[in-house]
Amino acid sequence: MKKNTIQILTPWIPTKPTSQGAIAYHEAVIDASWHIDNITKMIRLIKKTINTGDVVVDFGAGTGSSAIYLLKQIPCTFSLVLVDNSPSWLGHAYSLVHKNPQVTCLLLEKNEKGYKTLDDIIGENRAHQVIAANTVHLIPNIRDTFAGIYQALLPNGFFTLQSGNMKRKGRELGLMMIDDSVRRVHDHALFIIKTDKKYKQYAKDIDSREKETLLQRKFVFPDPRPLEYYIEELQACGFRNIKKSYTPIRVLYKDWLSFLRVRRLQAGILPEIGGKEPTKEQEHDRDEIIIQAAKLFFRELSEKNSFANKISFTAEWVYIQAQK
Repeated sequence: MKKNTIQILTPWIPTKPTSQGAIAYHEAVIDASWHIDNITKMIRLIKKTINTGDVVVDFGAGTGSSAIYLLKQIPCTFSLVLVDNSPSWLGHAYSLVHKNPQVTCLLLEKNEKGYKTLDDIIGENRAHQVIAANTVHLIPNIRDTFAGIYQALLPNGFFTLQSGNMKRKGRELGLMMIDDSVRRVHDHALFIIKTDKKYKQYAKDIDSREKETLLQRKFVFPDPRPLEYYIEELQACGFRNIKKSYTPIRVLYKDWLSFLRVRRLQAGILPEIGGKEPTKEQEHDRDEIIIQAAKLFFRELSEKNSFANKISFTAEWVYIQAQK
């Protein structure tokens, strides 16, 4: 593949301002030690297979929080293609890296079947490496997504994915998933609503609203799927040489609280208050309740979880590498 092959693609340029939610998410994670640790682990796995002039796709690039570290930590000069399905989030990544000649941004637009796949937007046999950092657990249609990535890769190209939200047999008791933390914070938040008179206006019919808003919760934080599911889907799409590894990563409570306070995420953590479009009062109260619930959760961990202490808990990130 020639070094300039990717340049024939028409780069995406944002037409609207970056959303405040995207900015808040980026600021919450970009300097968090848990994020740096898990991206650094992924980079260690892939950088030996990336050469000067290669095309690397960051699939589900979001706000650019992985791209920043890819550009910093991979020593050779390669073409980096940032792909995401959210223009408001990709717009933030664009604002950070669009002046870098190595980088192209592409939007994964919808078609009649759902979202386009990677080969729809970059073509077949175009990429040397595709990575997906903390993305795959959010994708409902994994088979089509993986098939599109397979077609977009050059023969012998690599696909490396990572998630902190995969079920795995043999995981030690106490090692957390993202879903574990969000579920427990939600439990504590409902307890606060039901018992604190300050929030009595939300206590009425809270059980029925919990059922009504379940789909919204699961849209933002889908139920984790088992590791075996992802491996089976990779195999079904033709991938080979599939390797898996796991890394326990310390998560500081203060960093995780910043993550839990992102407004867009709070619509999935506690949608019983305000849903997708809370009033200013509801937004304030929801944030206040989630802060209290998170602190109860952190105290619970420090007292009962053998992988936690007074300042942090431990989560497990799963990494999968596969080859076309």
